[in-house]
Amino acid sequence: MVSMLDNMSVIFKFSHAAQQSQQIQPGFYNITCPTAESIVTSAIRSAHDSDPTVTASLIRLQFHDCFVSGCDASILLTGSNSEQVQLPNLSVRGFDVIAAAKSTLELTCPRTVSCADIIALAARDAVAILGGPSYIVPTGRFDGASPGIVNLPSPNSTVSESMQFFTAVGLTTQDMVNLLGAHTVGTAQCQFFTDRLYNFLGSGQPDPSLNTTYLATLQATCPNKQGAAAGGNDTMVAVALDDGSQFNFDTSYFTNIQNNKGLLRIDAEIGSDPSTSAIVNTLAASANPSSLFDKSFVSSIVAMGEIGVLASGTVRTVCSDIATA
Repeated sequence: MVSMLDNMSVIFKFSHAAQQSQQIQPGFYNITCPTAESIVTSAIRSAHDSDPTVTASLIRLQFHDCFVSGCDASILLTGSNSEQVQLPNLSVRGFDVIAAAKSTLELTCPRTVSCADIIALAARDAVAILGGPSYIVPTGRFDGASPGIVNLPSPNSTVSESMQFFTAVGLTTQDMVNLLGAHTVGTAQCQFFTDRLYNFLGSGQPDPSLNTTYLATLQATCPNKQGAAAGGNDTMVAVALDDGSQFNFDTSYFTNIQNNKGLLRIDAEIGSDPSTSAIVNTLAASANPSSLFDKSFVSSIVAMGEIGVLASGTVRTVCSDIATA
């Protein structure tokens, strides 16, 4: 509940949806804040220069926002019952980057640009900075008024289990594979895949589908923890999701899956499941500057950015704080 959030601040009730289209649209801030998108881009580039590992996290941030009660920036709220403190979000990063962009926007165009739009723009800029496609982001979202219950696909999901989440928000199997392609950048902590290395599905053995050389490398990085040692610092070690290419937005993620080097179980599953393997193979073969993967990913991330969009409501002045309007 909103009343249980800590550090609340007054937000501004903003009626721009009543003045223009009720739907999000490209260039929404062209008149009210012409420099909005360039301000966000500058903030993302600055963050990348300071810490290149945070850039991929901004793409993940949009997914974690949109799949919980829609693309409403509820993930940015802080407090004892916030989405940030719920288990699936404990490793999510990039909140400070969004806050920095918002701070500059408030100085330039007070009470105008929503936090939800900043998340979407930040993901776009992160993709481009990492060598992926540039694309147009429709804007005009409002910010949500309360946190949601975080229930996301597990990294250990099967294809059918994951698809239940994507279908529930109106996305397709193709969208799921395209968006998992964001694993071409960034890292995952050992805790999310150690079972594949030592005790896959309770077998006491590694996942037999893993490339043996890759398996040995992963075991050296992520030791098997038992009893009281489980959950130690080694479980927090970050490993590239796309072996050999964690800072390049490309198709090597799909090629690695073909070579049995998918890090997470869901990565491996989309390469072997009959409903998704053909998509993986097609995207793996699309390596060129205007690749099919680039176009497919853009289509799916834009569609994801339309999940549960609020066409009326509020714009927070501080993304982490909210009070009733």
